[in-house]
Amino acid sequence: MKIINFMECAPRFLWHIIDYSFVLGLKQKKHSGSCVIRIGGIGDMILSIPLLSGLSSSGRETTIVCEDKNKCIEFILKKHVSNIIYYNKKKFKGSPSYRRRLLRSLRLKGFDEVIQSGISRQQGGADVLLWACNANKSFGFNPRKWNKCEISISNKWFHTLVDGHYNEIHEIERMEMLAKTVGCNPGEHLTKNKSNNNGKFIVCVAASSPVREWGIDNFINLSRIVRKLTGFLPVFIGEKKDLSKIKCHIDFEHINLIGETSFFELYELISNSNFIITNDSGPMHIGVILNVPTIAIVSGGEYNSYCNYPEKYRENILTVSNNDKSCFNCGWNCIYKESDNYPFPCLSSISVDDVILAIKMWPKFMEFLS
Repeated sequence: MKIINFMECAPRFLWHIIDYSFVLGLKQKKHSGSCVIRIGGIGDMILSIPLLSGLSSSGRETTIVCEDKNKCIEFILKKHVSNIIYYNKKKFKGSPSYRRRLLRSLRLKGFDEVIQSGISRQQGGADVLLWACNANKSFGFNPRKWNKCEISISNKWFHTLVDGHYNEIHEIERMEMLAKTVGCNPGEHLTKNKSNNNGKFIVCVAASSPVREWGIDNFINLSRIVRKLTGFLPVFIGEKKDLSKIKCHIDFEHINLIGETSFFELYELISNSNFIITNDSGPMHIGVILNVPTIAIVSGGEYNSYCNYPEKYRENILTVSNNDKSCFNCGWNCIYKESDNYPFPCLSSISVDDVILAIKMWPKFMEFLS
């Protein structure tokens, strides 16, 4: 087994020798401030708010390091951190010169503490960014048992590792746990509650991957019924590529903004709507933090980590999922999937009637019935 681990991890160890040469001889400034390294998409950033705001509220100058695809939510992140460092994940993996510049830049920042807040440990990715910071204190989650190279190599780069209870608790609870570990009180995730009554509901048809897409025609047919039940006008949002997926006729009054909005405009639309219907996506989490009633049709890929919100949030979010949850929390390693170009069977098997039945039983939706 040790031989197998050595063969698997040897290339990563050699890469780390190269990374070490990139920062050799650099002199750091006096250590100060906190740095949070968070790899992931919009939803991951939104769910990091309890940690980010907790650090800032405790008086720490806080910097977040994240992928450049999250620039669209800078207006949200800037409310909770002092500085943002964006990086390109593809270039970091493929361009030695780019990798060298980023690692040297982080080494020279002189952070006092650094937190790798992702539950997914990546020795050559987020972990090495933490290593480059060379902070006085470093925090993160224990790797999962199959992360052999993280256990063998990058565990040594952390001063404190905690159990992230993968697939057992929600990401918000995980961020609250990290905040307490570093000695601060978790910040508030929700914005101040407000009552919206503009007569519109948002329908977000986009998702980061086909395996999370319930299907745009399903959303159209669902919206037709919801419009009849509430009298509200559906506003469709998504990416331009989603337009080509429409097969059915939209024979009811609606507003189609698919491919027409910036993320800031999307945020404002959700903020001012009566409720939102969505896939498992960034807008789902936006709806929750804005206290806008949110109906999410979701698969079981990482159900407990991202969809099964803690008790205090459940009044305002309804997650509709397959009744058979025996294979949920598979970590997107579905044994029943047709391919990665189609929704998981646990998602595609949810019918429009299933969703209507669920929302009619949701107390929050009762407020909107015409």
